[in-house]
Amino acid sequence: MFATHPEFAVNVAQLNLAPQGQCLSHAEACRLFVRALHERGKQIIIDLARMEDATTSAFAQLVLLRRVLLRDGRDLCLTGLRDRTAGLFEVNRLAGVLPTM
Repeated sequence: MFATHPEFAVNVAQLNLAPQGQCLSHAEACRLFVRALHERGKQIIIDLARMEDATTSAFAQLVLLRRVLLRDGRDLCLTGLRDRTAGLFEVNRLAGVLPTM
């Protein structure tokens, strides 16, 4: 079938991912890491709007993910930061390494 032939695959410009639950844990960030690497999106957007809290190790995973994606000609962007998640993001001064929308 033409639509699924790997030689004619269309690269997706943007891929939206949303973590499960209300806390961005290290395990959830690892799940997002693996999924982002296996998907074809040029721009990976992680929507954190449902997250009330996050761990430092989860943000560390996202920093590593962005580094891997940049080496591959792709990028990562966060959106929907709020509550304690936004506070942790700010306290750790992650704006310089993890872009937001």
